[in-house]
Amino acid sequence: MALSSSAKIAIAAIIIIIIIGGLAYYFMQRPGGGVTGTTTTQAPERVKMAFIFPGSVTDTAWNEAGYRGMMAFQGKHPDVEIAWVQGVYDPAQIESQIRSYIQQGYKLIVGLGFQFGEPMAKLAKEYDDVYFLAVAGSPDYVGPQVSVADVRTDQSCFVAGYLAIKLSESKSVAFVGGMAVAELTRCEVGMRHGIRYAGYDDNETLHVTYIGDFHDVTKSKLATTALIEQYNVDVVKAMGNGCQLGAISAAKEAGVYAMMSGTYHPEVYPDGTVLFEVWHWEAVFEEFYNDYVNGVLQSQGGKIYWLSMNNGGLELVYNKGLIPDDLFNDVKNVEQKVLNGEVETGFTPES
Repeated sequence: MALSSSAKIAIAAIIIIIIIGGLAYYFMQRPGGGVTGTTTTQAPERVKMAFIFPGSVTDTAWNEAGYRGMMAFQGKHPDVEIAWVQGVYDPAQIESQIRSYIQQGYKLIVGLGFQFGEPMAKLAKEYDDVYFLAVAGSPDYVGPQVSVADVRTDQSCFVAGYLAIKLSESKSVAFVGGMAVAELTRCEVGMRHGIRYAGYDDNETLHVTYIGDFHDVTKSKLATTALIEQYNVDVVKAMGNGCQLGAISAAKEAGVYAMMSGTYHPEVYPDGTVLFEVWHWEAVFEEFYNDYVNGVLQSQGGKIYWLSMNNGGLELVYNKGLIPDDLFNDVKNVEQKVLNGEVETGFTPES
């Protein structure tokens, strides 16, 4: 029986559908098959990076500098999943917090403080796919998965020491720090060399005190006031969280110059803060992250990272209204010599 024209069209349509379906199945099964003809790949796993701060991220000093660095890094890498916590100071708390982040899938852990090195070295032995960065940690803790980072305060404080003694009328300046560790003692060394470079005896002109605590504002203020009154100090360089706030408060009450470390906060003492030493930790966070995604840490192990004037991690911001033009030009020339390695700052970094 002859088929109608409509029946013929329907049969032809079915045959075409069968042919197209067969061809589609064939190409999907081929190596590299798929709709676009390219290899189907799984999207790369999102990197998870956690930051732990031992103090308050609004301390105008160490923790805030680290927090600002983290935020700058996150702004550049919105694809990285960031978590952070503040006020985790004791080693037992640190270990517990790190374990919590690891259980949540974080592969990069950054701790902002000298006390992070030991617990990180311990946990690295338990988790072979997690990489740690101890900021201000001892180089002794560097290992297959543990890196440390520090700041070249010898550079910035060389300039600070030079400016302080040149600006001082009494030729008596002070350095007030929280504790005699890492970046603080390195700053003292840098200041001494800067003062010598200016032609003065640092043992006679520089008066140093370490409070023994990073957070005791009152103790720092009293100690700084004592230096000002006893030695006629008229320029104070401060470093260390609440210790810094106490020292600057004393300088403000006495009407002498101050120099701030870590962050830029001109509102703290606008009429007397002559220099801000700003730490951009994002420079180190960037290097650490890139070494992870590029497989450097996995193949070569942990390393030492340095925040410096050379990589843009250390920025000197001057209050030009308080510095005579000829002295400012002189100081900028000294700063350039530090950058070029033409002067001895008193410290040689480990690599």
